[in-house]
Amino acid sequence: MTRQDLKVPSPEELKAIIGTHLLWTRTPSKGKRGDLSYCSLPGIDLSGLDLHGLVFTGADLSGARLDNCDFTECDFFGGNLSGAHLRGAKLRRAILRGARLAGTDLEGADLHEADLREGVLYRHRKRVGEIEVDGVAEAEMTNFFRADLSNAKLSGSVFKGARMAGAIMANATMIGADFSGCDMSGADLRGANLSGTNFTNARMVGVKMVGVSIDKTVFTGADLTGLMPEDMSQVKGWARDAKFDPPPVNNRDNLPAVLETHEKWLQSDGREGQQAVFERADLSRIDLAGRMLRLVVFRRCSLAGADFTQTRLYAVDFSGSDLRQALFRGAMMKGGRFDAADLTGIDLTGSRIAPLPLAGGAQIATSFRGAKLSPSLFTGADVLAGDFSDTALAGSGFPFRG
Repeated sequence: MTRQDLKVPSPEELKAIIGTHLLWTRTPSKGKRGDLSYCSLPGIDLSGLDLHGLVFTGADLSGARLDNCDFTECDFFGGNLSGAHLRGAKLRRAILRGARLAGTDLEGADLHEADLREGVLYRHRKRVGEIEVDGVAEAEMTNFFRADLSNAKLSGSVFKGARMAGAIMANATMIGADFSGCDMSGADLRGANLSGTNFTNARMVGVKMVGVSIDKTVFTGADLTGLMPEDMSQVKGWARDAKFDPPPVNNRDNLPAVLETHEKWLQSDGREGQQAVFERADLSRIDLAGRMLRLVVFRRCSLAGADFTQTRLYAVDFSGSDLRQALFRGAMMKGGRFDAADLTGIDLTGSRIAPLPLAGGAQIATSFRGAKLSPSLFTGADVLAGDFSDTALAGSGFPFRG
């Protein structure tokens, strides 16, 4: 089937179909579900419209302007979305089986529970009656940056060279899918089924992989650096020919000695000893209660369940660390960094969060930029000030004192 076989609706027909569909979305008894199947609509501008439930089976929407549209539960089976602009679009539970997505911009789109099976991005299936035509679609320029593909059906799909950095693919079914050469840095794959999935030469720096299902999964040449310890333990046995970070120099076993050397470094103004720097170390459930910690670095460490009760933390760096369920009861935190850390379920009861004063009246703010947190975490905490940019508290009028 070629573009010449598609119907070209007149502006009046298109307006009528969309108009009755919009009425149907509000009052089903008065309107009619829109059907633009096998219509030629290249380059059309529908930006920002609520078209949920509309049928686009086999339609040509190549190069269309569809940013911020609501396509929830729409049917794009066998459609052509090559080069279309779908930034921020809602495609929850949409049918995209056999759709062409070459060069499509889906940055920030919501594809939760969308169906992209049967060779999406590589085998293009268009059906008209009993006719089925196969074609090839390229995926090198497809943009899924920070798109939400959680619980999506991706089995057998081909995403070669696609940009999927920061994408949410938690609990997605990806059996036999091809992500070779794909940039998936920072993607969330937790709970996904990766059986038979191909990640050859994929860039997977800092991906989250706890709870994934792995069987005959290929990681040849994949870049798996920057993984948290719990994520690395999920895949290292299967990914013998992938690239990982070297084992951390400082870890749980030598923590007392490292902190002792760190104290010498502080007391001598850096002339003796060495700063304590822990990177990607597994320090889960470590007991550091009641200590004084100054300028210690815990970068991208696993500190789930760690105990910092009554600990004085001055300019301590927890950037990117997993602090789920950690205890900070009664802790004093001044000038610390919790940027991009996971603070789910931490206990801050009786803690005090404040800037760290410096000579000359300057101060270092305690930073939570990009951290995973909720307002309820700070119940019972004394928060004088802090940087909560790019968090759930940003712009919420969180009640600071001082």
